[in-house]
Amino acid sequence: MDTESIRKAYHENLVVLVVEDQALFCQEARHALPQHEVVFARTVEEAKEQYDRHLPNITFLDLDLPDGDGFSVLSYIRKQDPLAYVVVLSGSKLQDDVNAAQNKGAQGYIMKPFTRSRLEQCIQDYMKFREKNIKQSIAETEQRRFKTLKETSDSGFIN
Repeated sequence: MDTESIRKAYHENLVVLVVEDQALFCQEARHALPQHEVVFARTVEEAKEQYDRHLPNITFLDLDLPDGDGFSVLSYIRKQDPLAYVVVLSGSKLQDDVNAAQNKGAQGYIMKPFTRSRLEQCIQDYMKFREKNIKQSIAETEQRRFKTLKETSDSGFIN
């Protein structure tokens, strides 16, 4: 886990990026997540800018945007941070879109209209994901530390 991922993991309040071009869904998302810092983007380019500026803990991503598709945003985000947590928000009920989102690295898929409880469930799923990654990072650090100590001891440096 790199420094930026660790920094993101320890935000006191989650930073949530909602990439959505329809104002009604933006208002619903803000209302559903009052305890978190919610930032919005309405286009592919705004999404990339907001992602880079805010390094959100979780991104809710519409697939149908005015200047392109959400899959390009998903690819951009995954390139920036392979552990980024992205949930697709879409009106599409096509199984091909659901499969594509999963294959491209989205952790979830919510069909519009969405409910507050569904967004809250995604936040809970993210918290479990974050805890698992933190524990894994600690375990990997301890393994490297043990290996280094063993190598140092084997070399005769430590008696």
